[in-house]
Formats: sequence, C-alpha cells, structure tokens
Amino acid sequence: GPAEGPVLPLLEGERRGDRVVYPAHYDNMLAWERQVAPEPRLLALSRSGFRQSFGAGNRLVIATPDLPALAMRTTLAGWDGIFAAMQESAVPFWFVQQSIVRELIPEGADPAQHPGIGHTGGYGPREFLRAGLFAFAALGGYTRYSLPIGADADHAIVTGLDEESLERSLSLNRLALTEARDYTKFTVDTSHLFDFPVELSTAEQDRLLAAFRGRRFRIGNILPQGPEREFTFDDDEVLRLGRRYWRACSVHHELHTYVDNLRGGAPFDYELSLDETPEHTPPRHLLFYLVALHDVMGLPAGGVTSAGPNLGYNKREDYVGELPWLSEQANACASVLAHFGATLAVHSADGVRAATGKGVGFDETVRAATGDQVSLKVADVYQEELWRVLEHSPEPAERELFREAWCRTYAAVSHLAEVYRRSLAPLPPDRAQRVLADPMWLSGVGQSYGAEALRLTQTVTGYGLPLFRLASDLMDANTSVLPSATSELFRRFMFLTYRGLRPDLFRTLDEDGWARIAVAIQEATMVRIRAMGWTER
Repeated sequence: GPAEGPVLPLLEGERRGDRVVYPAHYDNMLAWERQVAPEPRLLALSRSGFRQSFGAGNRLVIATPDLPALAMRTTLAGWDGIFAAMQESAVPFWFVQQSIVRELIPEGADPAQHPGIGHTGGYGPREFLRAGLFAFAALGGYTRYSLPIGADADHAIVTGLDEESLERSLSLNRLALTEARDYTKFTVDTSHLFDFPVELSTAEQDRLLAAFRGRRFRIGNILPQGPEREFTFDDDEVLRLGRRYWRACSVHHELHTYVDNLRGGAPFDYELSLDETPEHTPPRHLLFYLVALHDVMGLPAGGVTSAGPNLGYNKREDYVGELPWLSEQANACASVLAHFGATLAVHSADGVRAATGKGVGFDETVRAATGDQVSLKVADVYQEELWRVLEHSPEPAERELFREAWCRTYAAVSHLAEVYRRSLAPLPPDRAQRVLADPMWLSGVGQSYGAEALRLTQTVTGYGLPLFRLASDLMDANTSVLPSATSELFRRFMFLTYRGLRPDLFRTLDEDGWARIAVAIQEATMVRIRAMGWTER
C-alpha cells in the first residue's frame, strides 16, 4: 500500500519507493481476510445457510519453499482454473480442501515417522490455507467474486487396531486439527474404527438401549412429495450396532469437542466421513450413528452439519450401479441427515474421466433425489488433468516429464505388487491387514525387497490391503500397456511419485503450459457444475 496511507494490521512491511510491500505469509493473509479486505469471505458454508456447495481439492499447489524452482514465478498452479469455474457457478466453493493427514503433513510432525502422508508436496495445513487465500486475493476474489468461500480441513483420518495405535493416530490428528484451526470446516473420518474391539459396560449398554428402546423414528422425506420412512431398532440390533460403531462415535465426540475448543466460539462446520468402507452405508445405520452421536455420546444438537456416507461406488471409479437404486440411497441418506439439520456430502466424486464426471446420469440423479441439497467433493481429477495436458503437450519437455512420471509410477506399482504377491496374498486377509502395522514385518520388507519397496509400502499402509491387491491386479492387466495418463495403473498410483516430480514440474512449465492446465481444470470443474444445474445465479 502507499507509504503514507492508513496503518494496516500487516507485519514485516518493506518500503519500496512510495509503497510498502508486505510478505504474503500466513499471519498477513489471515489479517487480509479478516481486517483489510472489503469484507471477510471465509465462512462455515453449511452453518451460514448454504445447502449446496462444491469442494475443489487443488493438489497442484505452489508452497513458499517451491518459489526458487519456478520457471514462471507468477503462476497460481491450478487455483486460477478453479476460480474461473467459481465465477460461472451459482453455488459457493470449498476453495481450500485437502486431507490434513494424507495429502498434507502437519508442520509439527516428523516426516520420518509418517512416511505415508504429505504426498502433494510436504507442506502443512497452514501453508495450504495461506496459498489458497493468497490465490483468492490475487485473482480478485475480494472484488470480482460475490459468494463466500470455505476452507475444508478434509479427512482427518483416525485409524487403529488397538488402543495404543489408536492413540498414536489421535495424537497426529489433534496436531493437524490444531494447525488447521483457522479453517471453517473439519471433516473427520472414523470409518476405519468400525468394528473396533470394545467391551461395553453395563452402564454403556443401558445408555444405548435407553436411546432406542420403544422409539419409532419417523423421518420425513427431503422431497416435499416423497414418502416418509419409519425406523425401529430392537435390543439385539441396538447392542450389535452399538458395539460396531461405539469407538468411532466416541472419537467423533472427542474430536468435535477438541475443534470446538480450538475455534473458541467461532462458527465451524463438522462433517462425518463414513464412505471409506467396502459396502454402501445402509440408511438405518446412518440414522443409528447420528442418534448414538447425539443421544448417547452427547454431541450437541446441530453439531454435525454434513456427512458423506458410502453411496455405493468406489473412489476414482464411475458409478456402475442402477440409477434408481442410487436415487433411493441418496434420497434416504439425505432425508436422514436433514432430520438432524445436516446436508448430504458426496465424497470421492471423481470418476474415470473428467469429461464424464462420475458416470452417465450420476450427478443428475443425486441432485433430483436430494432436492438439490447436496455437496460434491472432487480432488483427484485436477492432478489427472495436469498429467493428461502434459502427455498431449506441444512441448517436448512437458511430454518427457509425463513419461518420467509414468515410468516412476510403473516401477512403484511393480514394487507394491511384488510385496503383495509374496508377503501378503498368502496370509488370511485379516492377518494381512494387521501385519501392515507391524514394525517387525515392515523391517522384513526392507530386507527382502529393498529400501524403495519399504518406502512405498510404508506410504500406502494407511490405505490398507485393498491398495496392495489393486497394484497386483493392475500389473497383471498392464504388463504391455503403453504410457497413458488415463490408464488405471497411472491414475490410481501417480500420487506416489508426484511429490518427487514437483521441482521438475515447476522448472519445466512456462506461462503457456500453466494456461493450458488452468483451462483443463476449469472445464473439468464445469462438467460437474453444469451436470448439477449450478450455473444459474
């Protein structure tokens, strides 16, 4: 700003001629958002009354340490394409959205102790929010865009096979949530704790039974003309589901309380992630879960603002089921959530191709079934579009960079497939899942297959046995396949090599390259916005 202008609540300004220039670090970007901009734009969107929203998980982010490697120092690396789509959208975006313990790694965590996280660049929640706010401001968001934005501290993923490993996971997640305290939504995934071994005390069983015994839950339809649903639970089912979901629900209560204290009274959205399961979420289980959270665990009314149940599809795949079944599942889940004042969130909404969304008719069916009260989340598609653009680039250096990414990804999948075939496939599945967390077994992987195989194994253990099995299956199917950004092998596993390629990527891409990527990202986003009917304000 002008050197003689008003005193701004910004830090570390330097006089340059008749101007004072301030660094765009974390504290300054928060001060800009909260005190300097014409009006704050960062909101808890659901709590602010928005029943539709779009989560755009940019993973191409330029972090502060990346600046020396940039061939084009003014690039905003994907944010520009997302912002262009936002300007055509009638619904607000979660402009900042990444998993805070998967794609991101907290600044206070030791990377050596957590080799499976931080694969988008090794930066943490604070740096990601800083980058998003800077991009929003640089693109004219505070003057050229009328809707608010949200920041989703996505997928705080809690895992554990016993109380000791669970506490280690909780410690990491508390650290990540603390660093993400200035975000406006907190998405917490405890689905890995379903069937966590518990022995319910007599008092705990009595609390469960008291919450359900003799009650008939009448759930109105989210569609005005839709049929009402009724649910009852007998004692045996209450205790069976209570044991299955007890630890997952108690962790949600603990972390909701933790976030509430972090926010110090500032509003926030809290989203349940229930989708990382092999089966779809039965609507009656969703109802049970929410009643248990509120009436048994004591979560305050309205504490859950949204939830992402499993709607019957797999991550990074198109929906292949029957659309009438999808309509019933989405309607039932959305109606149950609406009963608690919450909104349905469609997690992992990326499909096989950017041009076809989640498959023919998926978006339109979900929109109709929910009365257009729904949120979509995408992220993988933006990295996929990056590599597709480079594969077909007119620039030889960009095409060569894609080929290098393909070769590294193919080699990584080869390592994982070998580990699976020789050390995991011979074991019963439950035993194979458990050894992934066994330090002795991991040490044996390093001795038998080498340091790179060990590193990759540690990187993907958090995704579980199915990812190792997928690596083996795809190697069987792709032994002679030519490099392609749209091949399943590359799409599913290129995240393993992305971080190591970032410096080369940033040194290679010039203004034209970034512009082509921005156009691709904008169009990939608009495919979904148009299909959802969200282009009219």
